[in-house]
Amino acid sequence: MRKIFLLRGAPGSGKSSFIARHHLQPYAISRDQIRLLLADLTVYYEKGTDTLHQVIPRHVTVRTQQMVDNLVEHKMANGETVIVDGTHVSPEQIEHFKPWVDKYRYELFVVDLMQNNTLASLLRRNQTRMHYDWVKPEVVKMMYEEYEKHPEVPEWAYKILPTGMERALSQKEKNLDHFSHVICVPDKVKPEDFPHVHISNFYFSFNDEFNKRFGTYHNVISLGKTPEEVVEGFKLPYFVFKFHHKHFLISAYPIRNEMLDPIRKVKGVWSYSTGLYNLADFVKDFPENQVQHVHQFNLSKIDSTRLLHIW
Repeated sequence: MRKIFLLRGAPGSGKSSFIARHHLQPYAISRDQIRLLLADLTVYYEKGTDTLHQVIPRHVTVRTQQMVDNLVEHKMANGETVIVDGTHVSPEQIEHFKPWVDKYRYELFVVDLMQNNTLASLLRRNQTRMHYDWVKPEVVKMMYEEYEKHPEVPEWAYKILPTGMERALSQKEKNLDHFSHVICVPDKVKPEDFPHVHISNFYFSFNDEFNKRFGTYHNVISLGKTPEEVVEGFKLPYFVFKFHHKHFLISAYPIRNEMLDPIRKVKGVWSYSTGLYNLADFVKDFPENQVQHVHQFNLSKIDSTRLLHIW
C-alpha cells in the first residue's frame, strides 16, 4: 500500500516512454526535469560527428539530488505512491532509499528496463534521440557496464519487469478461510466487552485500547479512522479478504468502485487496483455506489458499541 518505484535503466532504455505509456506523469519525480528547473540547456560539441548538441546541464547534479531527496521523503511522509525516474544502475543508488523505506514502512520496487536492451541498441537509440534527450555515448556505455556488473537488486527490494507494474500497484486480498471466526472491534466497544484473542480467530480493530493491548498480534489488524491515523500512525485504511469463500472489504467509510477497479483474479487471488490513490483518500466519507463491486463492512454503518462477527 505504501510503495515506491525506482525506474532502472541507462539512457535510451525507455524510462520516459514507460511513464507516458502507463500515464504515470503525475506521480513521477524526474531528475532531468529538476535539472532543467535549476539551469538552462547547455551546448556540447561531439567531435566524432562534428555536431553541437543542446544537453541537460550536469553542473547542478548535487543540487538536483538534494531536491529529489526532499521531494521523495516529503511524499513518503504522506504515504503517497512515489515513482523516481532515474538510472539507478548501481546497488548504491538503490540502497540510498533504504532509510526512508524503513522509516515510513514502504515496499520498494525496482522496475528493470534493461532486460531487453543491448549496448548496441542503447547507443543506436541515443543517436536518434531528439533535442536534449541525447547524452554522451561514453556515459551510456559506462551505465550499461555498471548494470552488467550488478544486475540484481538488494534483497530487501523487489525487482520487477515493466509488465509487472500493474500487478505491483494492486492490493491482493488475504485468504482468511483457515480461521474459525473473523471479528471486528469498533471504536466504542468497552474494554470489558473485548473478545478473548485466540490464535484460531482473526480480528479487525478500530479501537485504540484494543490496539494497545493486542495490536502487535499477527492475527490482529489495526484500521485507521482518520487521515492522521492512516498517515502518521501507519494504520491500514482498508483491508480486503476472503472468508468462507466470499470476498469482503472492511474500512471506516464506504470505498467507491472507482477506487477499486479494475478487480482481477490472478492465480486464484483477487486483486484490487488501488496503488495510485493517496492513503488519506480511503478515509474520506464519499457517497457510496448504488451497487458495490465487493461486499463491505464499514465502521460508519455498524453499531460502534458492539462486536461484529463476520461469518
